[in-house]
Amino acid sequence: MPRPFVFSEDPLRTAALLRALADDLERLSMFVPSFEDLDGAPVLSDWRLGCRTANCLVGNVVGHPLLGDREVVTSELFAIDPPGGWARSASRFYRLGEAAGAYQ
Repeated sequence: MPRPFVFSEDPLRTAALLRALADDLERLSMFVPSFEDLDGAPVLSDWRLGCRTANCLVGNVVGHPLLGDREVVTSELFAIDPPGGWARSASRFYRLGEAAGAYQ
């Protein structure tokens, strides 16, 4: 069976990085970063906000808990198995129905 992951890195390494991010976001909701958090962190100069492209799915969803039934763009896509009929975005699993045109 082919690996369903959309990224090329080891999925266990990606999971560990995402857990660390989630832990940091929880802490940042209550505290500012400590000296230990920032000590040794690289310095970014002449910085500005940017935008990156991330894999996602676009389509018509039925039964979304927040968006109901409508056309959506999912959050970042992490795993997909079209023959198995599922995909996993950053926020949830999706059951896959028929694919659009070129993806059938």
